[in-house]
Amino acid sequence: MNIRLLFVLIFSYINASFSQNSEFDFYRGDSDNVSVLGNNENYFFVRKNKYILKKDYKNSLLETFLFENNIPSKEIQLVIQNDIPVIVSRGGGMVWKVTNDTFRRVDNSFDHKMTNQSTVFVRNDTIMKFGGYGYWSSRNFFTYYSETTKEWEFYQINQLSALPPGVSDVSSTYSNNNFYFSGGLKSDPKFPLSKTINDNVWRFDFTNRTWVDLGTAKFNSNTRRGQSLEIGDGRMLFDTNDPLVKLVQDDLKINSKFTDFSKVDYNQFGAFIYDYQKNELSTVEQIGPYLEITKAFVANDSIYNYRKNKLIGISLNSLLTKAVRQGAMYVDTKILFDNLTRFTGVALILLFIALLFIYSKNRKRPRLSESGFRFNRVHYPLSENELLILNLIIYNKRVESKTILKKIYDTDLSIAQNNRIKNEAVESLNKKVSNIMGVKNFINSKKSLKDQRMLIYYSNFRKDFVI
Repeated sequence: MNIRLLFVLIFSYINASFSQNSEFDFYRGDSDNVSVLGNNENYFFVRKNKYILKKDYKNSLLETFLFENNIPSKEIQLVIQNDIPVIVSRGGGMVWKVTNDTFRRVDNSFDHKMTNQSTVFVRNDTIMKFGGYGYWSSRNFFTYYSETTKEWEFYQINQLSALPPGVSDVSSTYSNNNFYFSGGLKSDPKFPLSKTINDNVWRFDFTNRTWVDLGTAKFNSNTRRGQSLEIGDGRMLFDTNDPLVKLVQDDLKINSKFTDFSKVDYNQFGAFIYDYQKNELSTVEQIGPYLEITKAFVANDSIYNYRKNKLIGISLNSLLTKAVRQGAMYVDTKILFDNLTRFTGVALILLFIALLFIYSKNRKRPRLSESGFRFNRVHYPLSENELLILNLIIYNKRVESKTILKKIYDTDLSIAQNNRIKNEAVESLNKKVSNIMGVKNFINSKKSLKDQRMLIYYSNFRKDFVI
């Protein structure tokens, strides 16, 4: 261990001595054989040839680990499990853990290459994997590494849950027992060689083991793994000025699917913050040419890059305080559905109350019957002549006295007698209905303009009756 550590220190010193110190060379980044594999709040791990170096944030070397074979150049990720570094293959089932200062294979799996570009994360000290591509298809399920069987097991979910498409290379974050992902590539089951951009945002709730389609992304869904950086609390940082991300800016401006932000001047803003939990998209100022999120990692409220054996970084809080909220980052289908359900429920209740009120009010309104009329749910009988006259008054705006006389005329009586009966019936009907309805005069009369000897009968309350 001491000999190996001495060798690494000498090598680092020689490498630093021959490095150019100009800013241009510093910003250029490391050679391909140096990269940060993983980290936590206390230290980070750097791959250097066939060695993995453990460093603290003062850039002091803490430990050196040898890899039992050549370290795969791609598709590996270092995660911290129970405060122990574990290297996981994103493309296959290989898992490496430290034994006697050396990372050695501990799994009973194999390099199946069925989960290329998958997402690896730790939940409750269990290593989990989601998605990935292989054998002309993409995965849409979780697996977890069993410490008992030393193999990857299928993670069961609620059988009634919705299912996301099979995806790979997604931008994802795990926070508060929820797993979010967006972007990435999905395979068409009918045309497996054809891959399309995933435009939706999905959330998996580990509490009830259920997927929810949160809706269509209102941001650049071309964002894929490596183009974004997880910064905690369900947030991702996307830097449009990163050299490896710069190419998507033109797509942001012209792609019709992203009309909500088509008028944004992307030269003005250097980065976007996607807040999956709060459904917010914010813009922040340019991070600067010296930080690349494709090679960055977050710890201690800072964003770090490791280059030329140097650790550089910026304060995450200072970046977040300057963030300007631009709106929702996705159309939240659950909220829309809940709001629609709530609105529909309230509308139906109000409609029912309105119908009930109208029905109750109509029940109280006066209406004709075969032997009289009903008012306020009480029946009031009328004489035959009164009922005939009431029908004429209700169904006509104006009724001439001769029309009423003709309706109730009795041929066995004289004209004078019929006139007297008519007048008595009109007067009796007016008195009854006026008292019952609580009005001054239900029936009014006036002289006809054509014949001053003739009376015209009418009522101002005829519309109160249900016809």
